[in-house]
Amino acid sequence: MVKIKNDHLVDLVYEKVKQMILDGALIPGEKINKVELANILGVSITPVNEVVNRLAGEKFIDKINRSGYFVKKLTFEDLKEFFAVRAGLEGIAIRLCINELSDKKLNEFDNIFNKFILPLNEEEVKHYLKADQKFHEKIIELCGNSIIIDFNKNFNFVMKSYQKGLIRPPEETLSEHLEIIKAIMERNGQKAQELITSHHLKSREVLKIKHLKYD
Repeated sequence: MVKIKNDHLVDLVYEKVKQMILDGALIPGEKINKVELANILGVSITPVNEVVNRLAGEKFIDKINRSGYFVKKLTFEDLKEFFAVRAGLEGIAIRLCINELSDKKLNEFDNIFNKFILPLNEEEVKHYLKADQKFHEKIIELCGNSIIIDFNKNFNFVMKSYQKGLIRPPEETLSEHLEIIKAIMERNGQKAQELITSHHLKSREVLKIKHLKYD
């Protein structure tokens, strides 16, 4: 049992439940059992009720009248739209990072992917997924533009993009990530913007194919 004890209990429960959704511990399409969730987290039902309603407002959870709450199941069409948004916003965000950040802050990007050597085993792929998410969240976090940061915070489009795992395998994306980081470290804003836009649009093309095949 995960024990949570903190003055900011609701916020902690919120972060934990949201991460459970993103990690797949709460399965897309699955009905939320609030009593069971409260027991898992070691809290009362009160903060769980508040958090479930909050996550429903953020579209992580669907509220279906007379049936209850269900973990939102994103379609390939949903994800295709997310990657289109990410291509634009992260392109601007990375340009702002390069233009505004100190060398010390910019260095936070440098070693994110250095430990990965292809081919990756199953466990390494899991770590790569986390590194991928960390990298893209950091671009938004450090860009310094409050509107971009708030937009991502309100819609969680970066985090939601990982519900189905990696859209493209590390064999395709590792070299792209390293190229983007090289452009960041060289403070080549135009190139970094072009590379990250292309990076997301390639994933969007894969999602278009999957949408036609499965949805």
